[in-house]
Amino acid sequence: MATLGELTRQLTDLERDDIDHLQRLIGEWGLLADLSFADLLLHVPASDQHWYVVAHVRPATGQTIYHQDYVGSPATGAELPLLTKAYERGAICEDEVQMESVPDPVRLMAIPVRSGDRVIAVLTREAS
Repeated sequence: MATLGELTRQLTDLERDDIDHLQRLIGEWGLLADLSFADLLLHVPASDQHWYVVAHVRPATGQTIYHQDYVGSPATGAELPLLTKAYERGAICEDEVQMESVPDPVRLMAIPVRSGDRVIAVLTREAS
């Protein structure tokens, strides 16, 4: 499986400091997933105009909603409008969406990740 560093270098134009910032974020996010009882996925906008999942953590305190690993996969479907909205506005966006791999609606919160004054990624909190 490719690492966050490898994926971001292959797919994006992010600078080394931005990638280091994302590495620090995912180094501590297991606790966030546990406290929010939700899966956390980190999405980056790629050079090819798609969004890609570069990291994923499942909660140890609750049931995961995704049994498949999406790291390295392009984001498709219902989450795309929220990813774009959070990225462009630089603000948290929420909605309930229907995901292909999950039978029940998913509560999705898209949280922009900043490096300095720029949004460089979007973290999603996803729970059923």
